[in-house]
Amino acid sequence: MRSLTTTVAALDTRSQFTWQNITIVAIGFTVTLAAAFTGYYKYRERSYFVLQTSDAIEEEANAFTLGIGPYSDLEEGEALELFTQRVEDRRNEQRRRQQQLDQPADQASRSIPSPAA
Repeated sequence: MRSLTTTVAALDTRSQFTWQNITIVAIGFTVTLAAAFTGYYKYRERSYFVLQTSDAIEEEANAFTLGIGPYSDLEEGEALELFTQRVEDRRNEQRRRQQQLDQPADQASRSIPSPAA
């Protein structure tokens, strides 16, 4: 909103359209568009959730490879089955979060945890 205000204020040129005035208006409009796209597509939240899922899958892979945690007392086939199930659960959770980000802001704010949580 602040960028939009700057763009509108820059339009008050008192009928003197110089290249400086036009440049200021163009830059203000570009910043406004960039802010709108960033707010609409929620790049920060998307990257946070993708990184979180990636880290969780990496932890699972390390535990499976080292045979620790839930994989410590299992046969190789059972461990692989559990690993596959847990990784798919993580991927499904990521898909759910992605879908929630695509919802309108009023619905998503009620069902999505904030990245700071």
